[in-house]
Amino acid sequence: MPANEAASSNLEKTPDGRTPCLVCGGVSFEARFPNSSRPSPDSAPEGPYRITHSERKFVGAIERCRDCGLVFLPLDFVPSTSYMDAADPYYLEQEDERIVNSHRLLDLVPTGGRLLEIGCAVGFLLRAAKERGFDAVGVEMSEWASGVARDKFGLDVRTGRLEDAGFADESFDVVVLADVIEHLTDPGQTVAEILRVLRPGGRLLLLTPDAGSAVARAAGVRWWGLLDDHYYYFSRSTMRRFLERAGFEVVEIKALGREFPLSHWIFKMKQYSEVAHAAVAKVTKAVGVDGLGVSVNLGDMMACVAQKKQVGE
Repeated sequence: MPANEAASSNLEKTPDGRTPCLVCGGVSFEARFPNSSRPSPDSAPEGPYRITHSERKFVGAIERCRDCGLVFLPLDFVPSTSYMDAADPYYLEQEDERIVNSHRLLDLVPTGGRLLEIGCAVGFLLRAAKERGFDAVGVEMSEWASGVARDKFGLDVRTGRLEDAGFADESFDVVVLADVIEHLTDPGQTVAEILRVLRPGGRLLLLTPDAGSAVARAAGVRWWGLLDDHYYYFSRSTMRRFLERAGFEVVEIKALGREFPLSHWIFKMKQYSEVAHAAVAKVTKAVGVDGLGVSVNLGDMMACVAQKKQVGE
């Protein structure tokens, strides 16, 4: 779950009121989907953030940096809804699958030491990390999710933002941002704080939709990753450039699949067609396959491992 308040940002604006590109500092932008109608910022969906679902009203507002290719939603369209109010009980029903998927992600970093997850929700990845021998700590904006993590699972999860948690310098071996960086209004600020709390040689582990993937480019405005609570859409090249500019060395970027019950993948159809969703859900439930675990890797979710440079590098 996102780690920052959606409406806050420390990014400086240009004299004409534009926010420079996060990756390259450029100020020349264009519509990512020029044939789409541009919505009004005041048409933001109402209600608190939900982990498992988001609207797609702002696709026509998404822009692209002409200099580096970073794709983003202008901050004018970021709703003022607080992540502190977010609650999503349906997320708890996916416990087993999300822990399995967490292990897949954690396979990419060395085991052991102290791990911090930012935007940890109810703590499924933290539980997987503890199973692997990590001393695991989390930070989570949602009062509901952080409360579940502490009260139900006994995890060390702080409610609030990373920047306010007060962790000591160089106190973690691994920091995880899984399905989080795309929700941040100022990822640069968060990554700078991650650099501070990581030990030299420590790893940053990121998971985010890949806007430069073949599937994303082919799907265009229909790509599932274009959601109203996603503010930055990285490709492999813009992610590498962003992290290197922040002081990291990128070790690996790869596509990572995930496993969920068939009912979950069918649920995702609802944002495209409620009629199709209802029909397919009815049939799969009737024949008893809706709970079948299905692993999907379309190549449009990227896992990135970056390392904080050692002293003297």
